[in-house]
Amino acid sequence: MVGFNNNNVNKNSFAKTICSICYEDLKPIIEDLQSISVCGHVFHELCLQQWFEYCPNGKKRNCPVCKQTCSEAKVGRLYFQSISDPNDSSLSQKPHDYEENSEELQTEVKRLEGKVLGLSSALEKQQKEFKEVIDQEQLKVEVTLKNEALSQKSTAQQLLRKKSEELDRSTLECTTLQERNMALAKELAALKLASDLNLEEDEVLKFASLGHDAGSKETVDVLRKSLVQYKESTSSTGFRGSNTSTGDLIAVGADGRGGRIKVLRSLGQSSLDNKDASSWTKKFKHGANTNSVQSQGCLQIEHFFQRTVPSRKQTLSSRKQKHHVS
Repeated sequence: MVGFNNNNVNKNSFAKTICSICYEDLKPIIEDLQSISVCGHVFHELCLQQWFEYCPNGKKRNCPVCKQTCSEAKVGRLYFQSISDPNDSSLSQKPHDYEENSEELQTEVKRLEGKVLGLSSALEKQQKEFKEVIDQEQLKVEVTLKNEALSQKSTAQQLLRKKSEELDRSTLECTTLQERNMALAKELAALKLASDLNLEEDEVLKFASLGHDAGSKETVDVLRKSLVQYKESTSSTGFRGSNTSTGDLIAVGADGRGGRIKVLRSLGQSSLDNKDASSWTKKFKHGANTNSVQSQGCLQIEHFFQRTVPSRKQTLSSRKQKHHVS
């Protein structure tokens, strides 16, 4: 009897197999089992798949028992064929045994809880590593986008600086052209006022207001008086279109440069100017104003353009000095 019991004990001890990952019994009839073809070790299918998932990304997958390198392609499922044994009452008696042995159930629950905690910690670790990898990739993308944005900003600033310089040059050229245009317009107005004796008052006002205050009463009065006196002078001397001579009239442009303008005058007026030349020179030496109507009108026009006409004596003196220096 004793020998028979010892044989049963030895038989039960060798008949029980476990999974090296979860240390639970391997039940080929009711559970899916997988074997690694490299070494032949057998595990629960779920346990082996979780083992491969929790392996570090940088390391190769290996066997949980012998640590030999393997891959999922070298893992295969084991299939068993079985028949029912009426004498085997382990399947029907095992739940009854668990119900009777509460301590064993509590131990099993604690073991499963420990396994859950281990898997949870492994899952948290993997999630943390996965998050770190995602953060690093996101950081690389953000750095790349930032560098591209800085490069585009630098290019835009250079283009803006170039366009600003071109705008400044264009503005300066435009201002220069406007000033030249205004200067030419003022010179043309000066020529018109000095040479055209048939101007009406509204035309005089138009030319006089060019580049100056259009509503200046003093300016208009001076030009109107000069024009009236000049017309009276030409009419009193018997001005004729066929008997004319040319004279020089000094006009000053808006840019400050002077020049001589040829103005038609009558022969009578020319002789009158020659007769009054000596007396006009004497009066000018003593600082007196000339009484010649034509000269007074010209001086008033030239005074309006803010330039004093040099006297003949000053002109001759300056010419002598230049000739002496040369």
